[in-house]
Amino acid sequence: MRHHAAAALTFVALSLGMTWPLAVNLGRAVTDPGDPYITIWILDWDWWATLHGPLSLFDATAFYPAKDSLAYSEHLYGLAALLFPLRAVGVGPVVAHNVGMLAGYAFCGFAAYLLGWRLTGSWIAGMAAGVFYAFLPFRFIHLPHIQHIWGGWLPLLLLMLLRYAERPSRRRAIAFAAVFLINGLTNVHYLFFGAFAVAVTAVLLLPRRTWRELALATAAALVLLVPFLYPYAVVAKLYGMQRGWDEVLRYSAFASDWVTSTWGPGHLEPERWMFPGWLSYAVSAPALVLAWRRRQDRAPLMLALLWIAIGFLGSLGLHFEFHKFLFGAVPGFRAIRVPARWAVIAYVGMAILIALTTAALVRRLRYAALVIPVALTVALWAAPIRFYLFDPVPNPVYPWLAQQRVRAVAEVPVDAMASEYEYLLRSTVHHQKTINGVSGFAPPQHLEFAALWNATPIPDGFVDALRSSGVELLIVHADVLGARSAEVREWLRRELDRGRLTFVRDFDTDAEGDWVFRIGVSSSRAARPARLEAYLNGVPTCGSGTMGALNFPQGKYTFATGNAIFSGWAMSPHGIRQVDLWFDNHTERHRANLIPAPEMQSRCTGDPRYTRVRYVAVFGSRPAAIRPATDVQVEVTDGRGVRSVFDDRWIDWK
Repeated sequence: MRHHAAAALTFVALSLGMTWPLAVNLGRAVTDPGDPYITIWILDWDWWATLHGPLSLFDATAFYPAKDSLAYSEHLYGLAALLFPLRAVGVGPVVAHNVGMLAGYAFCGFAAYLLGWRLTGSWIAGMAAGVFYAFLPFRFIHLPHIQHIWGGWLPLLLLMLLRYAERPSRRRAIAFAAVFLINGLTNVHYLFFGAFAVAVTAVLLLPRRTWRELALATAAALVLLVPFLYPYAVVAKLYGMQRGWDEVLRYSAFASDWVTSTWGPGHLEPERWMFPGWLSYAVSAPALVLAWRRRQDRAPLMLALLWIAIGFLGSLGLHFEFHKFLFGAVPGFRAIRVPARWAVIAYVGMAILIALTTAALVRRLRYAALVIPVALTVALWAAPIRFYLFDPVPNPVYPWLAQQRVRAVAEVPVDAMASEYEYLLRSTVHHQKTINGVSGFAPPQHLEFAALWNATPIPDGFVDALRSSGVELLIVHADVLGARSAEVREWLRRELDRGRLTFVRDFDTDAEGDWVFRIGVSSSRAARPARLEAYLNGVPTCGSGTMGALNFPQGKYTFATGNAIFSGWAMSPHGIRQVDLWFDNHTERHRANLIPAPEMQSRCTGDPRYTRVRYVAVFGSRPAAIRPATDVQVEVTDGRGVRSVFDDRWIDWK
């Protein structure tokens, strides 16, 4: 037990180190402003729905008025339930998500450790298995997908089956079924892959006379899973949401993908980066000889090879008959977009091989065998990781929206770059039904809304479609309209003049503001405030907070020579005290020079309160403390000492 506690603490420490600097940016770090926003929204919705309407769990906020919108992605309810205690004490959705990420790595390591220890009797062998399984490249490729970080249920599921096989009992059957259930609630991929692998193992391992208790307990777990699986069948039938042959083929691995280095030329599909590292292969291979020579190790060796074979063949997807048969004949497998993820089953088998090799070394050299988990740690070390840091403070419109009682809202622009991801993230503030959303599937009505909005000019049918669907509020995010800004202002004026939109209020943002309108036919033209008229006329509008932007460099820019310049502008009615550039995920700070900007007097015309500055920072070479693959985030401090943070930018600096 002492070794178990030490192992658990070690994996917690390794999780913090391997993902650094996530631990010091829990409230604002994501791997990218895309898929992580979806999983943050899902986990938050699971919590919100459990408190406010558990029977409507799948009737989530996105993609209104479509049905069961949670079923367009994985529901992640098992993972969300584990985070409920954090939410109950006031931890926000982003922090809870990132704590869950860290816990997922530690859990993967500890679960594989327990399996390795159970099969070999060596805690050092367990540590080697755990380090490999928790921190192999697959786990970091899937950093945007927290459900794939939580892969610890698979080795734990196998461990529970082995315990049952050792001494069948009702208690051990229930323990197996409990792990089976939580694995199924955490990750749909792992439900199908794990169920197949463990079923084959059980058939080969268990005498028929011992099946009764295990079968009954597993059947009960399946019954509990049905309410979480049925909505997927509903939307598949209602909207035709099934994976096509070409899509699944794209994510089907080739055998060569298992030996293609992720840091080499590789290929263009990260989902097929399954190479676990040459050291992992080198440590696994000796087990094929060493374990066979020792009678008591032959059964674990055969178990490892079975899981490796299942995972490898499954990962080939439609390139091999195994998954091809499941895709065509077994319900549920047509929803699997990425057969390459079968690799997780093979990784469990490889973890067993690594444990067997390490245990053989322990018998000869005892503690010198610690070199294996240490070497694996060094070889698999991934930190520091470049995260994307977003502004954790939502635009003021979202807390206001949380206080409203409306049937549904629409935010525009629709489907403009990463807009839908951002809307999902911010819906964790207000939990209102919205036409917006992004997922692996998009229902027909969302596609219709997007097509109408993105037509030029914006047709009458856009407001008609919103009104007929029951949408009551329209939120226009003027800051991100870009080249369509003038077109949208003209459209707003036309709809306001016709009484089809009614101005509600506006909110300050970094630049042009958020504008809220009510949808519906009005009998009279309402008076417009001067600020709205100014916006419709294209006159820059100014709020009471700090505004600004980083004009150069744009995102994903490369400074190829080492020389670099960073420039932008900032304005505030409270004055500008300083502008700082933060690099390497807010760990390295450099002060920018402030330059008065009289040419910006046309902005906020006639308002003498505003201090207008440009800022610039020039570097002759990259400072040694800043990594070549870095990020930059601008922080403006106004005259009161209040700090405002702008969007993160990823750059490469040679």
